[in-house]
Amino acid sequence: LRGAWMICDILEFRKTLPMLCLILQAVLLACGAARADSPPFTTHLLAIGVCPPWKQQSASVCRKGVETIAEGLTKRLAIAPENHHLLVNADATTEGLKKEMAALASQLGPRDRLIIYANVHSGALDRTRPAGPENDVIVLWSEEKPEVLAFGVAEGTLITASDFAAMVHKLPAGEVVVLFNACESGAITPLFLQNHPDDDPSRPEAVVTSAKSDQLANFAADGSIALFTEQFGLSLQSAEGELKDAVMHAAAATEKAAIQICGKMASEVEKLGLPANACDQQPTIHDPDGILAHMKLE
Repeated sequence: LRGAWMICDILEFRKTLPMLCLILQAVLLACGAARADSPPFTTHLLAIGVCPPWKQQSASVCRKGVETIAEGLTKRLAIAPENHHLLVNADATTEGLKKEMAALASQLGPRDRLIIYANVHSGALDRTRPAGPENDVIVLWSEEKPEVLAFGVAEGTLITASDFAAMVHKLPAGEVVVLFNACESGAITPLFLQNHPDDDPSRPEAVVTSAKSDQLANFAADGSIALFTEQFGLSLQSAEGELKDAVMHAAAATEKAAIQICGKMASEVEKLGLPANACDQQPTIHDPDGILAHMKLE
């Protein structure tokens, strides 16, 4: 008797199965239509390049870096000219950055994607401790070198990485990609991945840094441009697929090129009190939401 009931149940389930499949297909089609109806993201670019006069590198190095990346991203991601926001050298003061962030806050919305490219100097605020999320300072433009980094932060000529991240987190963009070319730049990564009080865990964010938190960021062999910026610019010219492909290719090329450059710099690095391998350069890529893989190159 029990077996007969089981057979009946199975036959009844088979009758309803086609209807369940039709319902499921309708739900999936509706979801797909909803996604198709969603407007695409509008991409904006904030490019920052700062080589202050009291640093060894000429101001032209940072200008070339900004121009190289802005041109490459604009072409491959079809960024409209009105969505370019550039801060280069003397324009990239702390006040200049705050004004640009305020302007972006009034322009961006949930269907806007912001790419931030920064070619700057950075490092530990307290040099007796390793660079980290709460011990990292970003050098902006100033005519004279601050006597003490902490004084520079207090006077507003320098900015901590944490304060920079706070500015970014407060922007109402739907997605954010940070490309950071600086020494010890890996120190900023946690500030954008749910390790900051102003972070919105629901907003997708990706962070690419030119070096790990204990590494220097090299310049290209001819000294005219930062190494990672050079390789990323070249990758944007030739890469196919998505932005992720261009970034990964640039990271691998940077690490390879740094081996030869670092070999020639080892003695100079040691004179600075750093280990000889501090100029080994390994870019880092953190993209937990897969933003880079969804940005197709044109």
